[in-house]
Amino acid sequence: MDLSQGDPRPDAVATLSVRVEGVEFRVRADVARQPFWCGVSAGFWEPHTFRALRRFLDPGCSLVDIGAWIGPMTLYAGRLARRVHAIEPDPIAHIELAANLAVNPELADRVALHRLCIAPEPGPAKLYAGGMYYGGSSRFGDSMSGILPTAGDREQPCCQVDGERIEEFLEGNAIDDCRLIKMDVEGAEYCLIPGRWRRLSAHAMPTLCVSFHAPAPAQRETLIGDCLEELRACYKWIYAASDRAELNVGQLLHSVTGWDDESPGSPWLALERLLGDGVVASNEAW
Repeated sequence: MDLSQGDPRPDAVATLSVRVEGVEFRVRADVARQPFWCGVSAGFWEPHTFRALRRFLDPGCSLVDIGAWIGPMTLYAGRLARRVHAIEPDPIAHIELAANLAVNPELADRVALHRLCIAPEPGPAKLYAGGMYYGGSSRFGDSMSGILPTAGDREQPCCQVDGERIEEFLEGNAIDDCRLIKMDVEGAEYCLIPGRWRRLSAHAMPTLCVSFHAPAPAQRETLIGDCLEELRACYKWIYAASDRAELNVGQLLHSVTGWDDESPGSPWLALERLLGDGVVASNEAW
């Protein structure tokens, strides 16, 4: 990774050149953020998601990036797709996302930023710092913000954001060429997919690349099962993003004998790792 316009001060912000899978873009990063972008360039951060974007995007289509954070997938996809719609409700992350887009002026007409959240119902929604995993070090901007709070934590910081249903977002922005939706929303997938994703049949059922987040043990079987069953009803193929292996949803769910078994090598931990790396559901073969 190339570091330009550098400044040796620990609080300085530098422009970095990031290269992923042959695609290059620039970002603005302070000293604390620079190791993350070095990891992205080195291929250590979600390489399977970048590969999925490369497979399913082309210059004639659009990407909707739900949970764009500070822009790694958005900026990468901006070089591949005709248009990228980057959705990020976190106020701190959105500022950093906009700064990163600003140092890529050639992408200005190809990337649209939206400070809102995709929600099960339209209207005002609460966004929680730390999402389902709030802890003492959680803060807005750290990639973990979500519309689902941590159970029982009444001190969790939150802010109000605008919420839209995914189908209304597509219609309201006249997106008629969406080929891929990338979703990384810190657990909100469990209220956005089951019983709702089928509505996208009116939009040619774009391929979905979704990263799952582990809910509380008592909810795991139901929430994960409902999501995977919805995707099985909507798509011809479901793949593991990590290795492109086609998944048998029924077999996958039956493989877990104890949803609270977190011992080393347990079937649950194997499933959690697979789903955390991401699932690609598509009507196109991979």
